[in-house]
Amino acid sequence: MRHEDLAESLGLALARRACDILDRHRAALASAAPDAPLDPAQFATDDAIFTAVLDAASDCLARADPSPTEDRWCDALLYVLLLAQLAPDTP
Repeated sequence: MRHEDLAESLGLALARRACDILDRHRAALASAAPDAPLDPAQFATDDAIFTAVLDAASDCLARADPSPTEDRWCDALLYVLLLAQLAPDTP
């Protein structure tokens, strides 16, 4: 497999995972009763994965965008969400 194909597959898989995390927590927060907390262990795991994906996307954007990291997070998030739309819905 070519390096570009591998990088594309990895990027799409990471974007899909980040989008799945957002969907899971949005659904949990929208349907949960105010006193029903989220599973703290699952939330911590999801937070670590989502943060790593968003940091990686921001680092990639840094090659073309010289703005500070704290200014790139929103663009990085949008790119991750756009990539997730391109990713196949396979587990």
